Amino acid sequence: MDSLVSRMYGRWNLREVEFDIKYSNPTGSVKRDTIFKDFAKLQINSISREEDSRYPVCKGELFLQGKTWPVTFRMMASAERIVKKTGPQAFTLFETNFPTGSRPWKDDEIFFRDLGLTGENYSIEIDYSNNRMLWKGLNRDIKQIFLEKR
Repeated sequence: MDSLVSRMYGRWNLREVEFDIKYSNPTGSVKRDTIFKDFAKLQINSISREEDSRYPVCKGELFLQGKTWPVTFRMMASAERIVKKTGPQAFTLFETNFPTGSRPWKDDEIFFRDLGLTGENYSIEIDYSNNRMLWKGLNRDIKQIFLEKR
């Protein structure tokens, strides 16, 4: 986790976000298999281990469609990686990080809310030599996200 955490800081371009729609009547913002290119930017501003030294908490901002969304995710080491040295380096739940309390969604925010990008679990693999990451969606319609550090 230490080597992964040290490489996470900074601005990442979501170069490709690939959707693989799993249900015949999709309910999210994306209705069919789609690949978005240069979709958004993810800025990771802080990583803390204050809550639990085993699970670093990353906080930052997602820049999409002229808006800034506060985001957070906690990285958990992959058991397969620890034991067998294979598989992803970490798993995470990527979430919005609005101040506590309920928050009404504005009309121009509905696309983001229903996109499925946040509220999804991902496996994370990082290519240290090329400053690239691959996030694979584990539960919903996002198949994978290719990120490049800028």
